[in-house]
Amino acid sequence: MSARAEDSRPLRRKAVGPTKAVPLSRIGLAPEQVAFIGEAAAENVFVQVLCWPTMPAAWSALAEAAASMRAIRDGLSMSNPVVGSSWLQQVAPQLSGPLEREWGAAESTLATLIRRLPVRFAVAIVRLESGERQGGAAARCRSLFTGCLTAYGTYLKTSNQCAFRLMLAPGQSAETNAQRLAVYAEMLPHLEGSGRLGALELAFWPGGTPPLPMEVAQLAAAAVSRHLQAPAQANPLFDAVREQLAPPSHFHALSGRSARR
Repeated sequence: MSARAEDSRPLRRKAVGPTKAVPLSRIGLAPEQVAFIGEAAAENVFVQVLCWPTMPAAWSALAEAAASMRAIRDGLSMSNPVVGSSWLQQVAPQLSGPLEREWGAAESTLATLIRRLPVRFAVAIVRLESGERQGGAAARCRSLFTGCLTAYGTYLKTSNQCAFRLMLAPGQSAETNAQRLAVYAEMLPHLEGSGRLGALELAFWPGGTPPLPMEVAQLAAAAVSRHLQAPAQANPLFDAVREQLAPPSHFHALSGRSARR
């Protein structure tokens, strides 16, 4: 149960182009064998979300829903100019693109999409105390992986499902990816319930347009982060994610000190 060593292409399955969206079948696994990691950081709070399908057709259902939104957008008059933008564009440009003329309803529309998907989320959070240095990247990484995978292991135990084979995370620098792989390889065998996880591989998306499920994971992470910054503010995406959390994912809030033990 070890993470693969990194080479010049962080995603070490079938070679894929870095500038175009790639069907999950090109990765070399059945779609239901792939889960996705979303990440968000704001001030002293780091959020990681693990998103996995609960049915084989989950990711194809997502693709169909996205295609339907694009078709509706293409059928509307585009004569009115677009005013303003949204954080959704930065986090999920493919999913939010068809909603660019109705930003006021975009979050609710995407929340409805997430509610209808047969997926589950696990959330892990690391908080740094006020005035504390943002150091210990390896320890934070370990805490975030541990939080998400502990929740996923509990889900497997109660659902009687088989573990997915690959976690696909947003790629960062080669040095950071290598560090994350090393932390993951060291952590996984010692994780409670690791036998249920099996040879769970971690890989990184090499850049360019990500798969749609990764945008869902990124949306979830950003929604959790925004809720933590402004808990009283309406946040339909966070509400949708919370409804599909896998226990005990509420919220794995770890202090900076505990993350560096």
